[in-house]
Amino acid sequence: MFGKVFVSYIRTRIGFKPLSTIYTPVSSSSLSFDKEACFPFKKWHELNMSQKQEFIQRFVKNYRHQYPSSKTNVSLKGLSIGMDEHNDSPSVFGIFYNDIWKSFKNEQLGTNNDNMKSGSRFSHPSFKQLLIQK
Repeated sequence: MFGKVFVSYIRTRIGFKPLSTIYTPVSSSSLSFDKEACFPFKKWHELNMSQKQEFIQRFVKNYRHQYPSSKTNVSLKGLSIGMDEHNDSPSVFGIFYNDIWKSFKNEQLGTNNDNMKSGSRFSHPSFKQLLIQK
């Protein structure tokens, strides 16, 4: 007559709850894709080697201009030396690039993430000019 119905339950501190009330998958991949598609700048992994090296050189100059008394300037300059000889780009600059990219993407889309530090070192508008357009 009637088939058996099995419902998955999960144990909580209070008791048992059906699994469907705790876990409901959300498909937001198409939503996030549309938001990124309208953002006009490339991500670090989309840049070719010459674009990465150009960003690094401009980043070091801009950072030195924004923070002239920072001891970080020496480290950044040291990391950027010899890129042309070795046909390389230090990956730490990719982290900086992606932070700038994410900061201005969130600003453009009007999203405010509490986990992100507001007023970061890269929030100055001159850093946005360093991003490479698609």
